[in-house]
Order: sequence, then C-alpha cells, then structure tokens
Amino acid sequence: MKREYMILTLGFGILFVCACAGAQIDGKLITPQNLNDIAGIEWQLKQMIKDNKIIALVKDSQTTFACDENGNVSGKATLNRYSGNLRLKDDGEIIWSKAFIMTRMAGPPELMQQETDFIQALMHTSRIYLKASKLVLKSHNGSTVLEFNPAKK
Repeated sequence: MKREYMILTLGFGILFVCACAGAQIDGKLITPQNLNDIAGIEWQLKQMIKDNKIIALVKDSQTTFACDENGNVSGKATLNRYSGNLRLKDDGEIIWSKAFIMTRMAGPPELMQQETDFIQALMHTSRIYLKASKLVLKSHNGSTVLEFNPAKK
C-alpha cells in the first residue's frame, strides 16, 4: 500500500511539473492596464507561424501592426492597408472586431498569399506579449504566433 501511494504521489508530481512547464509565459502579458506600453508603435512582422507551420515571409515585404490606447488597430497586411479594433479583457484575452477593413489592391501571388495568411493568423491570436523589444501575438494553444520588431523609421 505504501509503495502504491509513493508511485501515485510521484506520478502526480510529474504531471504537475509538466503542466507548469507548458504554462510558460512569453514575456509581459498585455492587458487593458498596460496597453499603452505597445500603443503608438509600428511593429514589423519578423516571423509567422500559422497552424503550427512556419510561413516563410517574402523577402523585402512589409507587414506591420500598430494599435492605439483605445484598441484601434491598423497596419499594412503586405499589399493592402487594414484597420479594425481589439478589446482586451482584464485577463489579457483579445476580442477582435468581426472583420478588418482593407483596401483592395492586387499584386504578385506570393504577396497575396502572405497577406491572406497574415490576416487569418492575426484573427486567430488571443494574447499579446511584450518580450524584450519584440511584440508577440499568440493563439490560446500556441499554434499561431506572430512576432514583430519595432519598425525602423
């Protein structure tokens, strides 16, 4: 009986450690109270992961994200400008506006595909983190990640 108890306790301990490791926080979570920390800055996309797949960015393409202290979002989705809104819950969860407003310019197929991938990925993100000088938007399960650096002016 004592041995079974020890094995059971050890098993729960391992599960607890694994669960804590999976809950790792990626930098400072952005909430309504600290949205100003990222507001007014234009961010340049540096990495995109969508559905657990790294999406190679087209060389010299421009994909940006910016928001203000009221949650108004805008940027360049590669070819077209977009705008919309986000609302942050107190726990940092993002509630996106139903759709983004976008201009309708066409371009090379690879840029159009990158733009589609970006907008789809952006709509699937649910948290924003500030990690050193990088802005990271992630989905709940981590299968979608958008990583940005401050844009050079």
